[in-house]
Amino acid sequence: MTKRKRISICILTKLLAASSVRLFAALPVMLLAVLLSFSPYIVMQGAERDSLYTFRFVPEQGMFYVPYKENSAELERLSALIKQHQKDILAGNIPVFVSGFCWSASAAKENRRLVRERSNRVKAEMIVRNGLCEDCFHTTNFTGNNGKADDVVFVRIVLPEDKAVDDLPVMGERMLGSSLNDNVKCGDSKVELYTSKVELCTSKVDLYEAPAVTDNCYSDRNVESPLSTSANVSDSSVTFSFRGWTLGLNIGIPFFWGDMLSMSADKTYIGISAGLQADYRFSDFFGANLSADYAQGKAGARDYAQHYQLSPSGMTAYSDGTDCSRPYKELYSKISVVNIGLGLDIYFNRFLGVRALYSRFQAVLTPTVYGQFFKADIYNKATDTRFSNGTTRPNTVSLGLGGALSFRYRIASDWSLQLKNNLLWMTDNKFDGITTPYGHTRHNVLWMPQFGILWTLK
Repeated sequence: MTKRKRISICILTKLLAASSVRLFAALPVMLLAVLLSFSPYIVMQGAERDSLYTFRFVPEQGMFYVPYKENSAELERLSALIKQHQKDILAGNIPVFVSGFCWSASAAKENRRLVRERSNRVKAEMIVRNGLCEDCFHTTNFTGNNGKADDVVFVRIVLPEDKAVDDLPVMGERMLGSSLNDNVKCGDSKVELYTSKVELCTSKVDLYEAPAVTDNCYSDRNVESPLSTSANVSDSSVTFSFRGWTLGLNIGIPFFWGDMLSMSADKTYIGISAGLQADYRFSDFFGANLSADYAQGKAGARDYAQHYQLSPSGMTAYSDGTDCSRPYKELYSKISVVNIGLGLDIYFNRFLGVRALYSRFQAVLTPTVYGQFFKADIYNKATDTRFSNGTTRPNTVSLGLGGALSFRYRIASDWSLQLKNNLLWMTDNKFDGITTPYGHTRHNVLWMPQFGILWTLK
């Protein structure tokens, strides 16, 4: 060992000896600092072993509106806990207890429908956000009026500590029952939950002896939820979640194709349309649609037909014509139409799976049969005066075949925006005021893109 190394070791030994007293004196302070730094984590873990999450609903409505009251914060807190224990929850080691309360509706049947729908919608958020499945949940719903809590769904997750895994469902169910006597903060006020008039009933899993169904309490685990993955589960409850009326208002631009067309050789004519629609959804897949639209626009000559001659009676001459005839390029057709449609709504999202039902985006195809009422006249471009003699009016009533492809986006619990594309084939060969019998109906088409707003009735 060199002299330089011996000197370095000697200096290091003296430094350690001198600082040992200070080190032992500071050791308790260091341990206390470490414990304090870990104490929030320890407290959080202890608190999260028995966590209750509260979700509020608008009275007499079943839609789960996340921004409503404290729902957003509660959902984030719940998602964070599920993310930590997702594997154990999916394996069945940690069940998720869901309890719904509703008696704001006037009829008992409506309360049962609402509380079932609300519990299902809360579970749907956990399925879509966190990848859970229906088998993870133990669901109990209450409709008896105790005058203390209403329009709320509770979610409770009890993490195992020293208990055996087999005892966890019983422990969680009993703790869920006892929690209903606690004061739970809901919104800006304290809401006391009592079970004096209702008895906590469990689900199909026989956790302890209790009646399966009572007047005010019933369980719907794997039976009434639309999110069940079981192949033999009935879909009857799904219709309760999604069936109902939707009303809509649409505005748009019509484009006509006939002997004359809106996108003519010299310019594109922009018209206007407005309409109402009423949809009734009777299943996940299908619904009925009734629509009424008014459209008004203009049409001009095709490129190849600019030099065709048109007489005031609406007949076309493919030569120089007569003194009273005018070339197509000097004329335009002014068209108005009322469409009354009856169609079948086909909801594409259901074909993509149950989860897609809860998406904000919806795609709907609506094959439709239309009754059409046209009015049309031919006008001079230069003077903007009527050229036709009044004998070119379309038929009183005609038939249209086609439909609409709609894309909808839900902006609130009851409101959606809609982009709707209507395309239909028209049988009235005189809809544009030209009575020439040639070509017949094969070129008669109406395309009407629309933008609208929809209101879902509860």
